[in-house]
Amino acid sequence: MRFEVLVPGGSMRIPPYVMSPYCTVALLSDEERTVLIEPGSFPSWEALERTLKEKNIKPEDVTDLIVSHVHMDHIFCSIFFKNATVHVHEKYRERNYASFGPIAGPFYTMVLSGWKQVHTLKDGDVLFDCVKVFHTPYHSSEHISLLITTENMGKVLMPGDICYSRIEYFEYMKGYKKDATAEFLKKMSEECDWIVFSHDLPMKVGGA
Repeated sequence: MRFEVLVPGGSMRIPPYVMSPYCTVALLSDEERTVLIEPGSFPSWEALERTLKEKNIKPEDVTDLIVSHVHMDHIFCSIFFKNATVHVHEKYRERNYASFGPIAGPFYTMVLSGWKQVHTLKDGDVLFDCVKVFHTPYHSSEHISLLITTENMGKVLMPGDICYSRIEYFEYMKGYKKDATAEFLKKMSEECDWIVFSHDLPMKVGGA
C-alpha cells in the first residue's frame, strides 16, 4: 500500500488559556482500501477536507480509520467518516469517557457514539498485511505505535504521542531520557526508513 502524509501535525498555544494540538493525518491506500491513520482534530479539518478534495476522495470513500489512542486531537474528525471501520486498541473500552468532565465527557461521548464499526487491536496484530501494531501504553493505556511497510517510502514508524516531535526524538536518542519509550524508539529506529511524528514534520532516518 502507498503511504502519504495529508496534514502534518503541530500544536497551537496561546497562553495562558488556549492549547490546541492537532495530529498528523496520513493516508494508506491501494485498489481496495482507503485508510486514514489518525483522522485528526478540529484545527485541521479544513486542511484535511482540502487535501481529500485534491485527491478526489470523498468521506464516504474512506474504508478504515486507525487511531493511536483516544484523545480528541487524534479522533475528532472521525465523525465525518461514517462508513469507516475504526481500528483501536482493545483497552479503549476500559475507560469511562463520560467522566472526563461536564464538557469533555459529552464531547467524547458524541464522537465515540459515531463509531458504528470498531475493530479492536492488541500488541503484535498486523492490519492489511503491512501495518504492525505495538502496544505502547506510555502516553495512555490504549496507546499504540505503528510500523508500516509501504510501497513508496520503505518502512514508516508512527510512534504516536509517545514521541511528539523531532526534538523529543533526539532527546531520546542522545540519552537525555531513559525509559521504556527510549528503548522502543532506539530499537525501531534501526528497522524503519522514516518516522512520522504526531506533532511535527516527518523525518527520514534510513536509506529508503
